[in-house]
Amino acid sequence: MARPADKATATWVVRQLREAGFQALFAGGCVRDMLLGIRCNDYDIATDAVPDQVRALFGRVLLVGAKFGVTMVLHRGRKVEVTTFRSDLSYSDGRRPDGVRFSTPEEDARRRDFTINGMFYDPLDGRVIDFVGGRDDLRRRVLRTIGRADERFAEDYLRMLRAVRFSVRFGLRMDGGTARAVRRHAASIARISGERVFDELSKMITHPAAGRALELLAELGLARHVLPELFDPPELWARAADCAGKLARRGDLPLTLGAMMLELDARAISRRLRAWGASNDLRDAICWLAVRREGWRTAADARLCEFKRLQAGEHFRRLRTIWAIVERRETGGLTQARRIARRAGQIAPETINPPPLLTGEDLKRQIGLSEGKRLGRVLAELRDRQLDEEISTPREALELARRLVQGAD
Repeated sequence: MARPADKATATWVVRQLREAGFQALFAGGCVRDMLLGIRCNDYDIATDAVPDQVRALFGRVLLVGAKFGVTMVLHRGRKVEVTTFRSDLSYSDGRRPDGVRFSTPEEDARRRDFTINGMFYDPLDGRVIDFVGGRDDLRRRVLRTIGRADERFAEDYLRMLRAVRFSVRFGLRMDGGTARAVRRHAASIARISGERVFDELSKMITHPAAGRALELLAELGLARHVLPELFDPPELWARAADCAGKLARRGDLPLTLGAMMLELDARAISRRLRAWGASNDLRDAICWLAVRREGWRTAADARLCEFKRLQAGEHFRRLRTIWAIVERRETGGLTQARRIARRAGQIAPETINPPPLLTGEDLKRQIGLSEGKRLGRVLAELRDRQLDEEISTPREALELARRLVQGAD
């Protein structure tokens, strides 16, 4: 699997294109990040070479979106996206242009979303090419669309979420006209596929400034269309945003999303995560956390076998973190969180989820039990007693099983 382009690889691609007589420049986010002094993890190139010309020039090229002028050059284990300067035609689906016309660097810049993403950079002479005022906006710490905000958002309504994410990530003030356009079109975010919305939301809530991002989503009217379940009643959103803000620095998506959705029931969580195209593993994790949201009240005093089953869960550490936030919010203290931590620390790791002392086959062979509910009840009781540390050997388990069967008879 090829890795994203580094600066050296991208510069090599630019040089090859230029030596072949084409224009070629770094484009978009990598230019923004360089001007901000942020480490760039990927570099994109814009050129006047069309895909067939790019393929003829380089040995290994993937035509990932040739009709939109997009190719991927592979070089020494790296992949570099190379896109032909273009102007986009109409956007009838609110996501992709119906067609493109290959054009000039200036026209290419003016089709992009925000001024901070519309700049070019010549790595061979160290020159920034800015047709849209992106450099000035970065200096002024402003996020602004290129051209009319209503048009830019109508081309792809996901840009409204990107506006929030970029504003918060880079500490920018959203331009008044841009913000007003978001409010006008907020309901249209529901027209965007759940997968794309979830991708943007995931990036937001795992960023250290997630709390501010969620506040801005609500201020601009986007939140109730992205997660309508958290507006019934309306105060759910404020609590969800508060939880997410406390946890975002951990960069842990299941934890932060689990805290946000904690007050929803499992069916509502499953419906929303399916609509977003989230993985089954993530859906199961969030539901597991939500079902146990009130457990902080009783966990420290729960039967040992029940506590160990919680401890054995893959997401127990996340659950304890969420419990602590909820307890502090409801009581102002962390009494139960400390008791739970002490109890968890006193349990030997090898006793949390040890192999069963006996199996169903053992019971069928040694005491003549047959398949059915009776066998299941005996196995369950043996397991509880083992986790309670009342029995610790197969012999003790077998004696207990005989007593259970005789008692039932």
